[in-house]
Parts: sequence; C-alpha cells; structure tokens
Amino acid sequence: MARTLTGESDTTGTDTWTDTGLAALEELGAELARRGRRTMILTGGPRPRLEVLERSGGARRARGAGAAACAVVCAPGGDGGAWFWWAWADRIAPAGEAALAADLVDRALGARTAA
Repeated sequence: MARTLTGESDTTGTDTWTDTGLAALEELGAELARRGRRTMILTGGPRPRLEVLERSGGARRARGAGAAACAVVCAPGGDGGAWFWWAWADRIAPAGEAALAADLVDRALGARTAA
C-alpha cells in the first residue's frame, strides 16, 4: 500500500506522529479486511483517516457498492497514548489493539451495512 505523508517536519514530531498513525490505520484496515470490510486510507486533510467502506460482495445497497460507511482516525488520547477515534470524536479503542477496534467498528456498522 502506498503511503503519502502530509505536512512538513518540525520540532513537534508531526511526521513521526503521522507515521505512527498511518501504521496503526494500516493495521486496523488489515483487521477489517479479514472481516470482509473494504477500507481505504486517505492522507489529505489535517490527519490521515481510514475510510471503512460497505462490505465487499453481497447485495448492492441503496447508497451503492463501495460507499463509505464511516471514517476512523488515529490520534493521541488524554492519557498520552494513541487511540482509534470515530470521525465524530468518540474513542473506539487503543491503537495497539487493532483486533478489538476492528470488532467494535464491524459491530457498530453491522446493522447499517448488512445485506
């Protein structure tokens, strides 16, 4: 998977954080793929995000196959550790627990995207 870093290096470690966030999002994307979800990492904008798409295969939904179901970002939590977050700023799980995060994302989206 090609990765594109956004922003410039500075003394705050922005590029280091971007690398960390991208790696965590890639791991989450792989976990979701094992559950039949399609994902795509987008790096434009203030922070990379993982777009979780409709399930691969199955019946087409009214929104169309491949429509984005949600976006997940990886960002610092109040405890200083990295967390997966819903785009609306609710925590999902610690970034080091991609399998747990994938379970929670899949469960939350299951009712919306089931065929």
